[in-house]
Amino acid sequence: MPLTYHEHGRYRKLPVVRALLATNLLFAIAILVAWQWALLYVLGPITWAADQPVPHDRDFIHIFEYPLIVFWAGPAMAMAFGWVMIQGKHHKAALGILVLPLLILAIMLTLYWTVPNAGH
Repeated sequence: MPLTYHEHGRYRKLPVVRALLATNLLFAIAILVAWQWALLYVLGPITWAADQPVPHDRDFIHIFEYPLIVFWAGPAMAMAFGWVMIQGKHHKAALGILVLPLLILAIMLTLYWTVPNAGH
């Protein structure tokens, strides 16, 4: 049974969505595994973006406090909601949900390093 053009276009976005799903998964796992290393690069931008002091202690318990929890839980939640959207065949919604945490992180880092007097 050949696919019509409408059906073919619907499945064309699925590899991109799956790649974003994997990217968010790898990002969340990398942060949980190597969170002390990751904090060296994003502690300044997170503190600046949240406008709230972040504890500089390297205890594992601090990874569960705001704003550090957003750093790894955002991609994890996006991954869960994206998977639900994929199962419901809502690929455009899944694409939007999965791009959001990566886009927020990219904007935060870009603004922190490019805006004058951003705190660095």
